[in-house]
Amino acid sequence: MREPAWDRNRQAMDDDELAISFDEVVERYEKRVFNLLLRMVDDYDEAADLTQDVFVQAYKALDSFRGDSKIYTWLYRIAINRCKNRIKQINRNAAYIAGSLDDPVDGEDTLSRDVPDLSNAPETYLERVELREVVQREIAQLPHDFRVVIVLRDLQGLSYREMADVIGISLEAVKSRLFRARTQLRERLTPYLRGEDIPPEPTASRRGPRRS
Repeated sequence: MREPAWDRNRQAMDDDELAISFDEVVERYEKRVFNLLLRMVDDYDEAADLTQDVFVQAYKALDSFRGDSKIYTWLYRIAINRCKNRIKQINRNAAYIAGSLDDPVDGEDTLSRDVPDLSNAPETYLERVELREVVQREIAQLPHDFRVVIVLRDLQGLSYREMADVIGISLEAVKSRLFRARTQLRERLTPYLRGEDIPPEPTASRRGPRRS
């Protein structure tokens, strides 16, 4: 069933976005939005909850979608704002709970957390896995605004213009913020890249309190 607001704006969309129902929007973009949020919050369950929130909010905001931007940049804008609000809520109201891979996973009957056996894997593969984990952890420790531009540009591959549309700032501001974000990330990674000790894990767990 097509939503009236979606129909009113379809003439402004690209050809591949014409005649698409909201259910198809969810099917087409849910994974992209989830991956964006996972890289922002570095927590699977939190990213899944936020992804659901994004599409609920998008459905409620159909009347505000004018069709002058791509659907996914509109969804990304909602996702970034939801993420920012959630992080503020966590920092304001709750303390993180320490956790490890040995802890039971919520809903373990339906979701398993498999840890692959890499004992026989080549050393170079292990190093790549380790580097990816360190980079992801350090991205998660950047200030929110810096984390957003790193994820959108370097992990999601958006253009500067698309980033400006998602974040709501000028093209020059995007480039300036990205330069500063990359500089800070490089500084955080320098000890590891020089072969020094890996930056320590934050004392607090990556997993925030589950919402009831």
